Amino acid sequence: MSAKGGFTAAGSFERHIEHLPTAFAVTSGEHHTLVYANAVFRDLIAPDGRILLGRPIADAIPMRDSAELTALLDRSLRAGVVSRNVRVGSLDDAAQPLSCTVWPDREVDERSTQLVIELRETTAQGPLAPRLQREITERLLMSALREHDAADLADESRERATFLAAEGHRLSESLDEADTLAAMKAISLPSLGAWCIVDTFSADGSMRGPTIPHLDPAKQTIMEQLESRWLPSIAGGLGLPEAMRHGIPWVITNSLGPLLVGASDDAGDDDEWSVHGIGPLLTVPMLVRDTLIGALTFVGDRHDRSFTPEEIELAQDLANRAATALDRARAFGEAVALKIQAESASNAKSTFLGMMSHELRTPLNAIGGYVDIIEMGIHGPVTEAQHHDLERIKSSQQYLTRLIGDLLNLTKVNSGLSVYDDHDILMQDVLDTSLALLEPIFAKKALVPDVMMIDEQIIARGDREKVIQVVVNLLSNSVKFTKYGGRLVIACESTRDSVTLRITDDGIGIAPDKQEAIFEPFVQVEKGSLASEGGIGLGLAISRLLARGMHGELTVESELGKGSCFTLTLPRERRNRRA
Repeated sequence: MSAKGGFTAAGSFERHIEHLPTAFAVTSGEHHTLVYANAVFRDLIAPDGRILLGRPIADAIPMRDSAELTALLDRSLRAGVVSRNVRVGSLDDAAQPLSCTVWPDREVDERSTQLVIELRETTAQGPLAPRLQREITERLLMSALREHDAADLADESRERATFLAAEGHRLSESLDEADTLAAMKAISLPSLGAWCIVDTFSADGSMRGPTIPHLDPAKQTIMEQLESRWLPSIAGGLGLPEAMRHGIPWVITNSLGPLLVGASDDAGDDDEWSVHGIGPLLTVPMLVRDTLIGALTFVGDRHDRSFTPEEIELAQDLANRAATALDRARAFGEAVALKIQAESASNAKSTFLGMMSHELRTPLNAIGGYVDIIEMGIHGPVTEAQHHDLERIKSSQQYLTRLIGDLLNLTKVNSGLSVYDDHDILMQDVLDTSLALLEPIFAKKALVPDVMMIDEQIIARGDREKVIQVVVNLLSNSVKFTKYGGRLVIACESTRDSVTLRITDDGIGIAPDKQEAIFEPFVQVEKGSLASEGGIGLGLAISRLLARGMHGELTVESELGKGSCFTLTLPRERRNRRA
């Protein structure tokens, strides 16, 4: 039975006990407060059958010497022993003395919190022999009390779970570290008026000054003064230093003055802080993966009672939730900072590449122009060998110009400067244009693309020039890694919402661990790095960025040694898309 929950004559207790032919009552706590009396007890003590609950039982029973009864109850409560058949006198000299038996209830942490009291008139004889009757009464009574205790324990467990869930939700509402620390200020235990001092390590490992809120606004100013004078130190006697020394919940119940003096340069004495609501202290470590990141110090306002084991366990659960919330907030903050840093580095790289590409393209164009002038013989006749060398110079100049063009495209797409002129486009037209641009490349490898159009009137939504750029990149990539005379299949189909273009080859394929890496800049299929087939590995990276810029996607499926299938997905034309 729970002292906190009180006692009620309900359920099984009432069914089994209320109408037994034995007078008994139940008291709670060290003052022996009367919390229940059955019908026979009420009739025996009060002629009108009424008895006042909620007061010490000695006040309710007209005994000649209430101290005698109180001493009997004290002994059973403290020692946890049964006192049987103790005679107690009555104020009425004509009344028969009463026989009193007291049973302690030892179900809560092996400590007696309630007493069951049986009274009998010394001459009374029930329908059963007294010894047998008492045995039956005791068994029924203990069974009912234990059932009541189990119900109380279930209620307390539900209340605890509800409380912890609400606190965990409150602490996790924000991923901002400052907001999480502010939420931790409101942590408190629902007992002892226990408010909380929050101590944490900063992200750099230094001790951060504590936060000292108070539930009473009138005392908050005083707490803020103490907070401003608090001197974070490993040698301190409160909060985080205490958690560092012990690593487990630690209770301090007295000598608070010296501890506060050690934390502040002007803390006052015990009596002064008692006025401000400084009672027993409970420091609980905040651990994340066995690493101490802070401590919660719960401050009670009652000097006559310390923290119970249940309260300490609840405080540790609160500290665990607070530590998890703070760790999540810090991890999120670090991720945001790293993202900003990465974006800054990426922007700097893109700016540099864009600038260098523009600077390089000018002299390369000049090189191409001078080669054309020399080949025209303006400055004199050109030999056959010189024509051959000039052709190689021109080929290298064109190759470098294409690479620089790719760099400029990547810079523009990455920086969000690309402008998409989205319209409804006929996919057959896109394929015809792309295939025409690549006819010389197909001829060099004796490839004849197999085009499978389910519907020649398939219409997608996108920027026509950029869709052609993506398709040309995909076809060029497939041709590059397909053997002479290999197979290249192009298939296009549509659904209610999207258009899908698949380009399948029987080339060298891509290893599973490289199938996402090939969409990163400067990575190619061959050994996952810059390949010998030409280019610097920007085509697929640019193609995926362009596809996503048009609200589409580019993916790959491949098996090493058996070929690859690249899939370009685009939105369907506007008038056919599902509303």
